[in-house]
Amino acid sequence: MTSSARPAPVAARLRAALPPVLVLAGAVGYLGVVPWVDELHAVPGQVSPWAHAALVVFQAVALLFRRRHPVAVFGVAVLLDLMILGSSGGELGIGSFGVILATYALARHEERRTVMTALVTGAVATTVVGGIAMAFGSSEQPLILVFAAVARIVLQYVLPAGVAEYTRGRERLLSAIEDQARMAENERRISALNDLRSERTALARELHDIAGHHLSGIIVSAQAATALMERDPERARAMLQTVQSDARTTLVDLRRTVGLLRSDDADSLGGGDGSTLGPATIPTIAAIPELVEAARSRGQHVAYTVTGEPRVLGPLAETAAYRTVQESLANAARHAPGATAHVVVRFEADAIELTVTNAPSSQRPASPSRDGYGLWGMRERAELIGARLTSAPTDGGGWRNRLTIPDEQRPDQPRSDT
Repeated sequence: MTSSARPAPVAARLRAALPPVLVLAGAVGYLGVVPWVDELHAVPGQVSPWAHAALVVFQAVALLFRRRHPVAVFGVAVLLDLMILGSSGGELGIGSFGVILATYALARHEERRTVMTALVTGAVATTVVGGIAMAFGSSEQPLILVFAAVARIVLQYVLPAGVAEYTRGRERLLSAIEDQARMAENERRISALNDLRSERTALARELHDIAGHHLSGIIVSAQAATALMERDPERARAMLQTVQSDARTTLVDLRRTVGLLRSDDADSLGGGDGSTLGPATIPTIAAIPELVEAARSRGQHVAYTVTGEPRVLGPLAETAAYRTVQESLANAARHAPGATAHVVVRFEADAIELTVTNAPSSQRPASPSRDGYGLWGMRERAELIGARLTSAPTDGGGWRNRLTIPDEQRPDQPRSDT
């Protein structure tokens, strides 16, 4: 059975053991110095130096528990220091170092109110006991005694508490900076994921529009060629040539689209046969007649009408308009084979309206109905440019897709100064 708690690093253990070791070294040093300098002992003959050293040793032992019980360790350290002060006329300071370390640990690990209460209590006790001991056991002037008492309070309580508070403030600042960095990193990660999802959605929509349109035409042309194979071989061969042309066009468009995912632009523009594909052009409303002609060449019955004065929109709006007509014609070929479709483009004063309507068909659909990814893609494009898409069956049993693009999608035109 393995324990989930990992052992503390060696460096952390050494840092934790260093304060008690230093206090213990002070006790040993005191014992080594006393025989040579009798003046260090304020009341010779009454209290043995070994007793004072033992009190300091007890401080060192107590400091081993300063992190788990900082208040108790502080009280023990102060009490032992008071015993040293009281038995040495207030002049022996070998217990001060233990109090300093205990004060620092207290201020580092306890709440501010608890720290303030403990420090005031310790300072008052030290002042009273030290002052009384020095008053009865020292011949120094009162001003010197007051200065010594104040210096002891500052050294044992104020300075270590101030250093501990500064350290805690630095830790809180570093923690806040780390939290801010983590939040910023999370926001960047979420933003990157959202951008990736948007790019994938756009790519999926583009692939659907390209493949759906051309593959629908290939299916229609192949079915027509099969039906004409016996009674009109020449026309059947022409239809098969159309199938080959559509397949090549599909391959080129797919290579261009997939090339957007490649980091090496040169490779992404290269064809599989060693040829070089030019950059994919942006679909435009002006290219809609080519869609109509391509649909007619595959055997679809498509009428095309344009009203109003043509004008250019932004690239996103142009692409949305083109793809809407493309997908609508592909859907008509799939779900209403043989039916007449009518493409109408109206350039109005405040909007551009594109309508694709197909009549009902008495023939069996060329492919089974799917889950509406094409219509979903058209709606996404419309929402992206702030347009309105209306898709609904007609009264006669056909289907109509109408895209209305507001005129604010028109790019700004440079003004003439003349």
